[in-house]
Amino acid sequence: MTHSRITKTVFQISARKKSKTAMLVTSIGLLLGVSLLPGKVSADESDLTYIEEFGKRLFFENISDPKRQSCASCHHPGAGGTNGVSGVNLKQVAVTGANPHTVGALKPPTNKYVQFITEDGEVQGLPNFNNTCGRFPTGICGGAFWNGRAKGDSTLDMNLFMDDHYAELYSKYRGPVTDQAHASPFINPVEQGHKNKVAVCQQIAKTKWGAELYDYTWGLKLSCNEKTIDEVFARFAVSLGAWQMSYENNPYDSKRDLALKSDKDGKFPLDSFTDEENLGHDLFYGVAENRDDLGFGQGRCGFCHRSGNRSGTSEHERYTDDSYHNIGTPRNYEIPGSPEADDGLHATTLGTDMENPLHMGSHKTPTLRNTDLRLGKGFTKAYGHNGYFKSLKSIVHFYNTAIAKDRCEDLGIMEATEKEALANNCWPTPEHEDTSALGFIGDLKLTDKDEDAIVAYLMTLSDTSIVKQPKPYKSQKYDESRLSRD
Repeated sequence: MTHSRITKTVFQISARKKSKTAMLVTSIGLLLGVSLLPGKVSADESDLTYIEEFGKRLFFENISDPKRQSCASCHHPGAGGTNGVSGVNLKQVAVTGANPHTVGALKPPTNKYVQFITEDGEVQGLPNFNNTCGRFPTGICGGAFWNGRAKGDSTLDMNLFMDDHYAELYSKYRGPVTDQAHASPFINPVEQGHKNKVAVCQQIAKTKWGAELYDYTWGLKLSCNEKTIDEVFARFAVSLGAWQMSYENNPYDSKRDLALKSDKDGKFPLDSFTDEENLGHDLFYGVAENRDDLGFGQGRCGFCHRSGNRSGTSEHERYTDDSYHNIGTPRNYEIPGSPEADDGLHATTLGTDMENPLHMGSHKTPTLRNTDLRLGKGFTKAYGHNGYFKSLKSIVHFYNTAIAKDRCEDLGIMEATEKEALANNCWPTPEHEDTSALGFIGDLKLTDKDEDAIVAYLMTLSDTSIVKQPKPYKSQKYDESRLSRD
């Protein structure tokens, strides 16, 4: 099977057609002050490239033992790429594995807006893990997972491509997002729980789409033998990475995005934002006027939750500095087994030339996109690497008051939950206090209305189009144009 390069075709337009329609409908809604957008908008699988469709089906299929868990089980599109079970978020936070007698130890991070593909086909976003990590604020360290252990290099030395053309098409997908899949949840005993890579491959081969899409994507027949399984498994990971970087998974169509595009001058305050939302933006970036009552940076959110310009108008703002910080999060004793405080970045740099005791307790700065996206009213989301906080208001209040309030332990309240801390007007001791950023945050002197304004701004960052699981697969003739968008 030979594959030649193609120029831009009708397919490239079709791939974005439904999301563009969603953006148009939402823009009209913004002008009218009403919501006109349906709950779910998603590309048809035929609008995706082969590697994107293959990756999407790998993501949504219950590839597990027993067959009851998929990637989407922990990274639900309707919950912004995080856990989609409200009760779990409220209490245990860590997700139960395919084997119901197993459970993880941290909150699943989002799989959205980590890396993404631009309209020009370039990969942007999170870089590979590198040696710029230092003291707070750290450099742009890169790497994925809460502790950065998905460094982006796990498949670089593997021979994955049939020829140079495939290497040219797919090499860009190798990086931290692919490494998260390559880690791999498929064979993690507390996640999807397959005993080995061969078992994963065999389950995929038995699906209606597995062998055909693997062939169409990689130009190779799917084989699950021991001799080549490492390369086959890595191709699964690259395919998963490709879809997670796709426009479908990263549409940039939140209220903020659409309001910015439709604004007369493209600057804040935005015409279609409420006064509260505009104030929240200004406090977030530290540019609110006539606020001499607040210190430098005001809300100080933009010091870490910023990847673009300092005015908050960057088209592809991801609201993360791709680094690691210890904000002083309390230990969450409600996680099953009450695991010890997580070491974060220190666990990854320990024993390397980047080892630094100041890394203890530092965790990846998460994107704030979709931080309020949830599966209906009353749905609880968890915040922080260990899910200690149960609302945006709560974690913003913590940033504001973490050291201004009494310690719960000093009041005789040991192992305080978030609910107990709020009820008693206190905060517990941080997991790793000696390396925390408390002092830089924790006594910002924001008012209650200021906190509400920041929350209102964060609520404008939710995608308006939500990915749906793929339709049942129907065998199809090979279409060379679906190899790429170039």
